[in-house]
Amino acid sequence: MKTIPVLIFLAASQAGAVSQAWAGETAQFLKIGVGARAVGMGGAYVAVGDDLNSMTWNPGGMASLGKREVGAMYADLVADTRFSFLGYGHPTKYGTFGAGLMYLGQGSLDGRDSQGRANGGFTASDLALDVSYARTALPRLGLGVNVKFVRTNVGSDTGYSAAFDLGSRYAFGRMGPGNLAAGLAVLNLGPGIRLYEQSSQLPLTLSAGLGYNLPFGLNFGLDFRNRPYAGSSEVSLGTELAVVPQLAVRLGYASTHGLISGAYKTSDLMGLAAGFGVKALGMSLDYSMTPFGGLGNSHRVSLGARW
Repeated sequence: MKTIPVLIFLAASQAGAVSQAWAGETAQFLKIGVGARAVGMGGAYVAVGDDLNSMTWNPGGMASLGKREVGAMYADLVADTRFSFLGYGHPTKYGTFGAGLMYLGQGSLDGRDSQGRANGGFTASDLALDVSYARTALPRLGLGVNVKFVRTNVGSDTGYSAAFDLGSRYAFGRMGPGNLAAGLAVLNLGPGIRLYEQSSQLPLTLSAGLGYNLPFGLNFGLDFRNRPYAGSSEVSLGTELAVVPQLAVRLGYASTHGLISGAYKTSDLMGLAAGFGVKALGMSLDYSMTPFGGLGNSHRVSLGARW
């Protein structure tokens, strides 16, 4: 028997409108962080990200991709919920082209009627396909756009939508002892999804961030996000230290836990995130962990290759 918090999480991730923080939104899986590196830094990735995973945080970061890159992520959330990502980025002299696929799958869920009585089981899943393009518009300015196709399935009903992501990343260069970058992004800009005769908006997200890189392998990220339809804002802080060129450790905090897990925040500790990454011969392996309080921990593993 699933616990009440698990049922709340599952309902929120699919339909929204369970509390004021989720009211008016659907396709909540679009809020779940992609990439163990990014999540290990608490989601402070709008200005830090310059790799394939930046496609889902700030497509402007894709303009900095210097080599072809393929990446995959698997996230074990809670209550038989699995979240996956597969993507590819290809830089050319005309800009960087990319594509990414996100999928959220859940096990069998217990259905309830308006009176709270059991009325049989159902399944639920979400899928999004991103087609991305980014290029350097000015010597230090990268601009990017995603075209996004979204599908949400809950029980016997399925809804569809299309949306855009817009992003920019500016590298200021040397500022004091390190290098400063700034990023802006607008995510999930498009019409809502209609399920069971009710329409809800996609989780529109407005993001701004700063990234600071010190020469001895220490990175800092600071992001601010606003979600107009949910009526919520959040701040993310993250740091990354390259202990040696092949090994990095990460720590982060998100003031609203939904950014990195998709769940409700039930304690201040739930905003914490930690992880590490190893890389060699153009290959990378990253891991991150985020706590869900009484529901346990969420784990992510990412694999990547550049050539």
